Amino acid sequence: MQYKKIVTQTALITVAFLAVFVLLVSILKNRDTHVTPPANNNLSSELNIRSEIITVSDYTYDGEKLGEVNNIVVHYVANPGSSAMANRNYFNSLAETKATAASAHFIVGLDGEIIQCVPLDCVSWANGNLESNRHSITIECCHPDESGKFNYKTYTSLILLINELLREYDLEKNSVIRHYDVTGKMCPLYYVQNEGEWEKLIGDLK
Repeated sequence: MQYKKIVTQTALITVAFLAVFVLLVSILKNRDTHVTPPANNNLSSELNIRSEIITVSDYTYDGEKLGEVNNIVVHYVANPGSSAMANRNYFNSLAETKATAASAHFIVGLDGEIIQCVPLDCVSWANGNLESNRHSITIECCHPDESGKFNYKTYTSLILLINELLREYDLEKNSVIRHYDVTGKMCPLYYVQNEGEWEKLIGDLK
């Protein structure tokens, strides 16, 4: 009887050990090695913003906290016909490729979709000027061709997004600027080459 009792206890201990082992393996397998901060936005749910926060790294964004927001800076992706998700994935890939350092808070796609890449309380690397980055919300926009002109869906979502950001940060229209206005880079191309179209965009804001 004593022998059977020892065998039974040994079997129970073995089963318990295996159960713990399986649990640990499952936890480790599903654990994300990168800590992804929350999106941290209070923007209207009507915008249907898709949160796809990119990996924190020395080539995407490093988690530095955003200072007082003074500007909303509009960019174009300079990759005709590409989708918002493709551009988001490009930003994310920089953590591995180390090709350059770049990111933006939002990307507006050809179908009007809005993808958030960087939390609103963190600095994005879009403007080519660190001090500007530290006080800006940045928006990249997709475009169908090399002219850089935004199509109707992209334009409409951009206006709605900017209006929400103006409300959120209690900013005036003149706080909305182009990448060009920060560094002189021809971005967003169409709205640099056609000043009247940029003025119209600003006029379409609330």
